[in-house]
Amino acid sequence: MKKLPIVSGLLLVAGLSFFPACEVENCPPNALAYAQFNFVDQYGKAVQYTDTLTVIGQLETADTLIYDTLINKSTNTSSLSLPLSYGDQTRFIFQYGNRQRDIITVNHRNIPYFINLDCGTMMFYEVTSAEATTRMLDSLVITNPNIDNYEKENFKVYFTVTATNE
Repeated sequence: MKKLPIVSGLLLVAGLSFFPACEVENCPPNALAYAQFNFVDQYGKAVQYTDTLTVIGQLETADTLIYDTLINKSTNTSSLSLPLSYGDQTRFIFQYGNRQRDIITVNHRNIPYFINLDCGTMMFYEVTSAEATTRMLDSLVITNPNIDNYEKENFKVYFTVTATNE
């Protein structure tokens, strides 16, 4: 009887050794790839938009337009990281503090990327074209069409900046 706990313990250890061990995967903390927009002046120098900026995502379904506020009343903004739609087109509405609006339309191809069974898949994108209205911004340039990492610049948003006498 005194050997029963020892034998039970050995059987338990031997039995557990046949089961695969569960380990924590190194899954990315966020499974979304974000498009990086950097604001620059007409000379390509980084600038900050000092007034309030709200960015609204617009998704078009068969019979409905869906709006989602992605960034609300940001100030001193020099760059934005924005998610893209799983559809083939994403539209962003830039609402400036002075009530002006610009619309940026990004056409893209979705590229599913399988990480592993535990982490699932990620969606990468290849930008095929982009256009923007020019009420407040001057132009939009694609600098890197492959959106696979939110740390890379994908777009330059050009603003015409006038010199101020201080």
